[in-house]
Amino acid sequence: MDRTDTGRRPSFFWQGLMILLPVTVLAVVGLYSLRQDEQAAEQAARKRAAENVVSLARAMNFIADDQFTKFFFLQYDSMYELRMTMPGYRMGTNDASFTNFQQELKARIVQWQKAYPGLPLDSLAAATGMFTDQGSQLSPTDSSEAPNPPNWFLEFSPIQRHAWQALRESQSKEGVPDAPAGAWQDFLATDPSEESKLASSNYGRLNSPQADQGPYRGFTESGVAFSDLACFQALDRLTNGLWPIDLPGKLMVQVIYSPSFQTSALLEKANEHPPSDPIVQENLRLSRKIWDLDSIARERLLPFRRHPELLASNLWTGSSAGEALARRTDSTNSGIGPDFHVTDIWFVPLPVMEAIFARALAENKFLLPEYVTPAISVEGKQLALPGFVGPSGENLRLGEAAQKCENCKITFTLAFYLGSREKMLAGEQRRARLFGALIGAAVLAALAGFFTARRGFYEQHRLSEMKSNFVSSVSHELRAPIASMRLLAESLERGKIPEASKQQEYYRFLVQESRRLTSLIENVLDFSRIEQGRKEYQMEPSDLDAIAEQTVKLMHPAATQKQVELVWHPGPGPGPTPCCDGLAIQQALINLIDNAIKHSPAGATVTVGREGGPPVAIQLWVEDQGPGIPPKEHVKIFERFYRRGSELRRETQGVGIGLTIVKHIVEAHGGRVLVRSAVGQGSRFTIELPATPEHP
Repeated sequence: MDRTDTGRRPSFFWQGLMILLPVTVLAVVGLYSLRQDEQAAEQAARKRAAENVVSLARAMNFIADDQFTKFFFLQYDSMYELRMTMPGYRMGTNDASFTNFQQELKARIVQWQKAYPGLPLDSLAAATGMFTDQGSQLSPTDSSEAPNPPNWFLEFSPIQRHAWQALRESQSKEGVPDAPAGAWQDFLATDPSEESKLASSNYGRLNSPQADQGPYRGFTESGVAFSDLACFQALDRLTNGLWPIDLPGKLMVQVIYSPSFQTSALLEKANEHPPSDPIVQENLRLSRKIWDLDSIARERLLPFRRHPELLASNLWTGSSAGEALARRTDSTNSGIGPDFHVTDIWFVPLPVMEAIFARALAENKFLLPEYVTPAISVEGKQLALPGFVGPSGENLRLGEAAQKCENCKITFTLAFYLGSREKMLAGEQRRARLFGALIGAAVLAALAGFFTARRGFYEQHRLSEMKSNFVSSVSHELRAPIASMRLLAESLERGKIPEASKQQEYYRFLVQESRRLTSLIENVLDFSRIEQGRKEYQMEPSDLDAIAEQTVKLMHPAATQKQVELVWHPGPGPGPTPCCDGLAIQQALINLIDNAIKHSPAGATVTVGREGGPPVAIQLWVEDQGPGIPPKEHVKIFERFYRRGSELRRETQGVGIGLTIVKHIVEAHGGRVLVRSAVGQGSRFTIELPATPEHP
């Protein structure tokens, strides 16, 4: 059954769909899988971080506990060694044993400095605190910021207060060491308390020559300790740096056992009268140092004194020496009383806390994933770890673990935050980039195949149309001369042309049509050989001017039939004889001249000429006065089977392979074909051959 041609343009849709659809599905599924793999890798990384944070916190716990214990013992032993160096403090202690203790302590301090070079122990040591279970501070001894009048003075009756005032005025008179008997008797008549009698006696002793003898107990009516007043008076009486032998001991007692708001001023006054004895100088320095350390401890213990309920837990507290963690421990002090419970307060300065945890973290860094930023908080305070970058507010928390040091009873929390998402997914991203590149390459290959197939599809369709036109053209070109030759031959055979002149004309037409058929068949055969790659050229010295002139003469009959004048213009000088295939060059010229004649109107001129020669390129050109060729088709006219317009509207003969053959011949000789043409301005085709040495 014959198929009806609907005339529709063939579509590449389904072929293209079969090419792109599988690759599109593959790309979508691949990208989705990569996304799923990335999410799975992220979950695995988070799980790993959550597991590592627990392991790392446990490992850090042992190191931190050990380092804190060493620090506490160093702190305690340093304070012990400092106090034991004070005069009279080491009574009953073996000197050799204490010397060994000092040497061993010094070695431990050197080890500490090597481990923590930026944290000198001298600047970190501080006195420990001690509180009763009722919240009273036992150590260091509390020193009130301002004195308070004692109870004995507050409990005076008006009569007692009047008698005390008279007694004090009589005692303060210059040159009167003791109170007059009348004032003293009047005061005793008021039946005063023993504390007020002691205070009156102390005033009398302070004004006597024996002021430096014996201890002073009790407080003045303003709350100032008599011992402080005695020390101030003793310092006022110093001359030439000569200190009484018992004065350093009295100062030590005031600093350690009886501190008050006057103690700092007392030490300052002692510095104004430096002792000349080196031993006394050292004792004064030690007293000052103990006072400074105790003062720091008092500052840090202030929250506990104001709020005893805080003794139930560790607490961050501040002072002029910086922040420190007040770490509490419960103990039973039998020296105070049976089963008397006290709370000891040990201090860990913030720099020590940060350095210890930074060391613990560094020693277990293998448990720290590279994509994680660690953060450590102790008793609710986040530390700034030396050598580690802390998290920002935007970091995602991956996990945390809390630990409590067994010995030092310090609780800390280690948290992992996402530091770098790129590092967390580095392995997966490398694999994703690899597979993404493969998917991209597959997509590009599919697109390249799609466009190549599409171009081939439409090119094949175009070639099919061209071949169809070619068959039509060849059939037409063969049928016309064959029919003409048959008609002429039959006329001659039947004797219908008796005139000799007419018979000669018929013979000439038969020769002309046979030449036309021969040329057409030669072109078709040459094209077939070119398409199959079997075209061979015989290179030999050839006279191009002679070839061109012979070709022009050969094409004269065709030009005369079309009423076109064919002119040959030889170039200047003798004709070049390059090595080439003369027959092939002649065939190329025949095709160009034939095209020029076919496209030239009656009465027009077709010119063939030659220009150039060795050592410059040789040019053979054919110029007509036809309708011209649009510039956009200058390339297309050399394509096989291409003819301008449709087969139904073409009036010129030809099958669309002449210029294709010309281009192949010229390029096979290493030359090129040039076109100069425009609509309405005719055309000029130039065969440009490379300049080769002429044949001798």
